Amino acid sequence: MYFLGVSTAESSVHRIFPRWAQLAGFPGAMLVGRDLPMNAPRECYRAVVEEMLADPDSRGGLVTTHKVAIYEHARDLFAEFDAEAAGLGEVSCMVQRGRRLTGIAIDTVTSGLALRAIVLAWPFRGHVLILGAGGAGLALSVHLFREHKPEQVILSDVSEARLEHATQFTAARCVRVAGPGDNDRLVAALPPGSLIVNATGLGKDRPGSPVSAGVRFPEGTIAWDFNYRGELLFLAYARSQGARAVDGWEYFLHGWSQTLARVLGFELTPELFAAMREAAGER
Repeated sequence: MYFLGVSTAESSVHRIFPRWAQLAGFPGAMLVGRDLPMNAPRECYRAVVEEMLADPDSRGGLVTTHKVAIYEHARDLFAEFDAEAAGLGEVSCMVQRGRRLTGIAIDTVTSGLALRAIVLAWPFRGHVLILGAGGAGLALSVHLFREHKPEQVILSDVSEARLEHATQFTAARCVRVAGPGDNDRLVAALPPGSLIVNATGLGKDRPGSPVSAGVRFPEGTIAWDFNYRGELLFLAYARSQGARAVDGWEYFLHGWSQTLARVLGFELTPELFAAMREAAGER
């Protein structure tokens, strides 16, 4: 199984993968990491997919960070896409059987599973600010409008192109920002009890935070970072003001287990997921 990201060697999945593969009935399965910088040339994305397709032992792979880029630059190397991948224009899961490759987008599923462990009221009816309109942020926005009744969802991003793409799939208010200062103002304008999500990758793939040290979180805020490793400055700022800070560990567990089930081909029952969670141990 392949793992495409920015800094894959640092992921906890390398420690967890053998345990999970054993539990799922695939002892001896191997995980192969491939790193690409953000906004890499088109040829780099294609080279990774072509390498995977040429590997007779490959069953597919998981994509982080480069989900939209893989769809854009290597689309013709896939035999098919599921409705979610085709609709959102991103690939987070690649299922390979021989030379046939299927692109799947599962972030709407995994973000919903992780969200259930975070918010107390279900469905969620409050205000949401999602910092970052890439694949993960867009998927969460889509999930919120499908399964919940949010008062408002705001998507912010520094890229006008990503925001224009997002408007095709979500009713969220899309706001272009120049940097942390603009995000600070969006945070400060939220009512108490809002959900604020870092879906930018800042704090893991790249240093920094989408908000500044001077940000002011409203009372009762839930600050959720899709990252679980790295400096996590966004959560440090939130925690220093008494906000409830939630890292991306739950998101990580659901994302990897759901993808593993599709790539290797097994049923992920609640009992098996509970065993996999226990086997994962601490972060």
